Amino acid sequence: MPKSPSVSCVENGYSSRRRLSGVEAVVIIVIVAVAAVLAAVAGMTVPVVLQVLLGAGLTAVLVISLVTGVPVRGLRAALHALLGPAA
Repeated sequence: MPKSPSVSCVENGYSSRRRLSGVEAVVIIVIVAVAAVLAAVAGMTVPVVLQVLLGAGLTAVLVISLVTGVPVRGLRAALHALLGPAA
């Protein structure tokens, strides 16, 4: 059976069905749990919870970038992409 054009345009030659590692799964579970606790116990609204999680994520990216020695130009480009106006 011939492949449809829509399928052939997204093929990249390798399988993308990679399972999450244990560490990745734990990080996702902790993030969801912290968001739920902030919303339920602390009485924060959803936009405030999202702002807190976004701030924590940006801080983590900044710290990891500085520790691993990512060039400043790359960090500046990443911050511009995250904080710039939407296309």
